[in-house]
Amino acid sequence: MMKPSTRSISFACCLVMALAFTVKLQAAGQDNDYFVYIGTYTGFKYVHHSRTWGVGDSHSKGIYVSRFNASTGDLSEPQLAAEITNPSFLTISPNHRFLYAISEDPLSIGPPKDHSSYVSAFAIDPATGKLRLVNTVPANGTSTCYISIDKTGKYVFMANFGSGSISVVRVRDDGSLGELAAFIQDVGHSVDPSIQTEPHTHWVGVSPDNRYVIVSDLGLDRVFIFHFDQNTGKLSPLDAPFVTVYPGGGPRHFAFDPKGKFGYQLSEMSGMVDVFAWNSSEGTLTEVQRVQTVPHDFFGGNHSAEIEVRPDSKFLYETNRRTQGETVRGPDTIGVFSIDPQTGTLAPVEQVLSGGIMPRSFDIDPSGAYLLAANQLSNNVVVFAIDRKTGRLSKTGKEIKADTPVCLKFVPADH
Repeated sequence: MMKPSTRSISFACCLVMALAFTVKLQAAGQDNDYFVYIGTYTGFKYVHHSRTWGVGDSHSKGIYVSRFNASTGDLSEPQLAAEITNPSFLTISPNHRFLYAISEDPLSIGPPKDHSSYVSAFAIDPATGKLRLVNTVPANGTSTCYISIDKTGKYVFMANFGSGSISVVRVRDDGSLGELAAFIQDVGHSVDPSIQTEPHTHWVGVSPDNRYVIVSDLGLDRVFIFHFDQNTGKLSPLDAPFVTVYPGGGPRHFAFDPKGKFGYQLSEMSGMVDVFAWNSSEGTLTEVQRVQTVPHDFFGGNHSAEIEVRPDSKFLYETNRRTQGETVRGPDTIGVFSIDPQTGTLAPVEQVLSGGIMPRSFDIDPSGAYLLAANQLSNNVVVFAIDRKTGRLSKTGKEIKADTPVCLKFVPADH
């Protein structure tokens, strides 16, 4: 038998190494590929902060999906993932197999409290990103404006802005939505007669250890804290059940830092961020700082919207926007703040134009390298690169068109 030559062996080894390298590159590419789901308004009118506005000319048909590469920052043109009415806010199950979306009835023309609301479960196709409807149940409140899911994936939480309540719905083993597990009705009012004559819950989510639930109520200027029973889904108030923000501030969205040491409450009406130290053993928030989101010399209308902490806990981002129907100029910016690792306090870094009108929301990709901003009134999603050291944002020149984008969520592709 003829022995293989040294040259043949070397060539074979090189070929094997090249194939292995190619497979490694493909795997790395897949690891950096994400589906980006876009929640939208498909069209209705309502009164918000005593101003009538609407999205009746929206051409959106529901939830859209794009493909994002975190190595290059490339974002593909959106495709319709599921047809559904007004799927404004979305949440993803921890195993990335299911997406849950809230929706408001477009025929409910009138004040915010008049909108019947629902929540739907969708199964995610890991190859295409398309969504298959599993089931739909009532949200058990009106004008539902936010949805989240607990760390186990067994319960979804909904903030019902119109009725000023919180609903907790059980998730079955097959991902479908089950029965109502808990319900909290807020009561009271605050100082602004145009919107704060009654409660308006605007955000609900679990603490990093999944033991507590935080609720931001715009109508009451309060941030509530509940103990969360992971076995039953029940919520129970603590001895110190809430903290307050500046009167008339209007708490909108809340964010924990990923390390679970601090909490940040963004107020829509005052444009302020309240910084809290978080005690996870007692479930308490202690205020350590209050920061203005826009410069003091800014003259115009500002309604702050979204807030998020970068995965490494070093920087915080938030959006400042005009509200549709405003006659005064709005900032339409993304605020960047550095976070002191010891105290959690914020220091302003910069304000960056969002690349559109009314930055309703944004999301940071899981690697922390990019921020995608959803501009509701200019119908576009803009990709920003994040400087690892400074936290500063820079436009990549990449953006996509999407009608009335309201919410963005990342899901690993081909998971």
